[in-house]
Amino acid sequence: MTDEREGAPNALSGAGASRRRALVQSATGIAALACALGGCATSTKVQGNMTKEQAQYQDHPSGLERCGVCRHFIPLTGCEIVAAPVQSNGWCQSYAFL
Repeated sequence: MTDEREGAPNALSGAGASRRRALVQSATGIAALACALGGCATSTKVQGNMTKEQAQYQDHPSGLERCGVCRHFIPLTGCEIVAAPVQSNGWCQSYAFL
């Protein structure tokens, strides 16, 4: 007896290849978007060297002002003005809103 579905695996393998290609392309696109939004791109900001005492830095926010939304903050633990480490929930006198 001949199975009428003998051609089916070839047809499915072609469909599987395009599904696989679409999955890889979408995963690559999602990874690139996450990288761009997450800050994987190189930053032009340079770490500052002012002491925490000079900047009157504190490890807690001042009202709604906090390092994480300051224009000088470098994601994770950096700052263009104050020497690292700087907490995203911290604050100093050099605070400037984005």
